[in-house]
Amino acid sequence: MPDRTMGSAVGAISHNPAKGVFIRTDASHVPEQVERMLADRSASGLLLTAAVALLAAAPAFAEAPSRVRGVVTGANTDSIAVKERDGRIVTLKTGPNTAYAYVIPSSLDAIKVNDFVGAAVKGPLSSMVAVELAIIPENMRAGRISLYGWDPLPDPTVGQPSDTTATSMTNGLVSNVSPARPKLTNTNMTNGIVSAEKGDASGLKLTVTYDGGGKSFRIIVPSNAPIVRYVLADRSAVAIGSAVMIKTNSGDQADLVTVGKGVMPPM
Repeated sequence: MPDRTMGSAVGAISHNPAKGVFIRTDASHVPEQVERMLADRSASGLLLTAAVALLAAAPAFAEAPSRVRGVVTGANTDSIAVKERDGRIVTLKTGPNTAYAYVIPSSLDAIKVNDFVGAAVKGPLSSMVAVELAIIPENMRAGRISLYGWDPLPDPTVGQPSDTTATSMTNGLVSNVSPARPKLTNTNMTNGIVSAEKGDASGLKLTVTYDGGGKSFRIIVPSNAPIVRYVLADRSAVAIGSAVMIKTNSGDQADLVTVGKGVMPPM
């Protein structure tokens, strides 16, 4: 069967049924429906190219940080939404492997030899000072290592000057209120068993052992450092408005949800 030829001002386009393709000839006219078909194919190609370019340029969504701190704004059977201190809302997945614990107030006097503690510390290894300290029950010790990098944290242990300072009085109407942001201090996290303690007016000096007792470090715990105790809990501990600190795993998965009970969770 001969090819059927369709004309064009710049050359004919013939359809070869055997090959299923269009080929150019020298006829003088292309029917309007063929021109539309070719134009549609060209437009589709441009749209596909543009879509691929947009996908390539689109930024990937960042995962939640390793630790999320803030207030619970939403909770259901498989997720928790938290408003962080900077106002950002982070939603984390929860599941059967998510653990829960209350954080309750404690004190320097409660720290005893053989307690397992976790302390966020500042300063060099030779003179570590606890910014915050938590007493950890035996059923929550698994998987904790001795010393590793932690987050910048507010430092409540910075002493206030005792000298008097000259002042002036100001009077006027308040036009704006901005909450003061505490200065953050770089910290490390330490975990281990208290093997010795010595107290004085300034606080406690702890010797904390780890690695089966083969290694140790010394920590100064100032009298104004926040001291808390962890108590294992369950999902019912989480409620709207709860202050939390959540350790996360990859995939925005909540690993350990610590809920403040009478205290803002430190760490």
